[in-house]
Amino acid sequence: MAVNGEEHLPNDREKDGGETQDIGLDTQLEIYPDEKGLTMFDRYHRGKVVPPYTGLNRIPAITWLELFSQQQLPAWRPVITPSQVVLTLIGMGVVMLAVGIACTVSTLKVVQVKENYSKFSPPGSETVFTEEQKSIYLQENGGFEVDVSLFIEKDMDPPIYVYYELTNYFQNNRRYVRSVSPQQLAGLPTNMDNLQLLCEPMLYVSGAPDPSFEEDGLMTPCGLQAWSFFNDTFSFNRVMSSEEQSELQNSTEMLQPIFVDDSDIAWPSDQHFLYGNVTAQNFNDDPEYRGGGTLDEPLNMEQHFMVWMRLAARPDFWKLWGVVNEKLYAGDEVKVTILNQYNTYGFRGTKSIILSTNSWLGNHNIFLGAMYLAVGGFFVLCGIIFQIAYLIKPRHFGDDSHLSWNKSESLNKK
Repeated sequence: MAVNGEEHLPNDREKDGGETQDIGLDTQLEIYPDEKGLTMFDRYHRGKVVPPYTGLNRIPAITWLELFSQQQLPAWRPVITPSQVVLTLIGMGVVMLAVGIACTVSTLKVVQVKENYSKFSPPGSETVFTEEQKSIYLQENGGFEVDVSLFIEKDMDPPIYVYYELTNYFQNNRRYVRSVSPQQLAGLPTNMDNLQLLCEPMLYVSGAPDPSFEEDGLMTPCGLQAWSFFNDTFSFNRVMSSEEQSELQNSTEMLQPIFVDDSDIAWPSDQHFLYGNVTAQNFNDDPEYRGGGTLDEPLNMEQHFMVWMRLAARPDFWKLWGVVNEKLYAGDEVKVTILNQYNTYGFRGTKSIILSTNSWLGNHNIFLGAMYLAVGGFFVLCGIIFQIAYLIKPRHFGDDSHLSWNKSESLNKK
């Protein structure tokens, strides 16, 4: 129906035969358009009202965001009493103390034996070598053997983990971190431009293509990370006790070999996904340009290499060497023969050999338990102080005498 040339929509009275519908008080208040642009006059569809959002105190709103901005969403609004605050603080403190005690007890059960072997001079030397002298000796002679004795003070139940520790070694250096080709390690095809971008300066054996080497001296794997592969070796023996030697009718020192299992020390994801069946080529073969150890097997079988390539975030770090699956008893002496080849003396780093058991929290680390104990004790102390303060000067629920305007009025009356 058109009126004055414009289309006219029938109102409620016209649709219902002249009678007005009772749309309700709440609906009459809904005069603003909703998210669809409809007002209270448009919210009839086949005889059914389209309700808007409704907040607290039956306050209508167009969108959920409007209710949120006006703080009209239904919510739990507890009234916090002093007793609830005290109980919450003490309860949280007790839980933290319990967790802290559990962490501390678990950590204290870890048995750890550690010895710095980089402090020893080459055998047969008449003087104590300086760091510079040791560095020169390694460069000229390749390495020297060191015998280290580890004395077990407490029983060590298997598995016993063997670690080596390096200090002052920044594997998190930016240039060191980016100097590796993941595609090359995985055995995927990669072009020379990509290798030059990632692996420099350790792309070629001598730093540049050299026809005297195979493939012009191109290193596989390339990069600083692989080139600096740790190459000290360790062999472990248990010194037999005098009783055991007497049983064998031998008074001389006898050593019982300790087998160290290094067949499963790398992450499974590294073994199956990051490293392919890649054979090393021109890799630390030339003593003049050698940076670390060599690789005799394909990369996906070199467990020690995979462990080394897992970079450490801190300059002092441990890396897993192997696992001992036999028990060591208190009073045992473990003799470690070390081939000291890896040169850390040039940057004043140290090297240590470590035997350690593990707990459900890992290695010996008192920090987590101490933090739980400290925070839990602080919470309990705060709860006790609040309770004492409330007993000395209580404030009853609903007491408004401490409000600033009431305090000023009482002072004025005085």
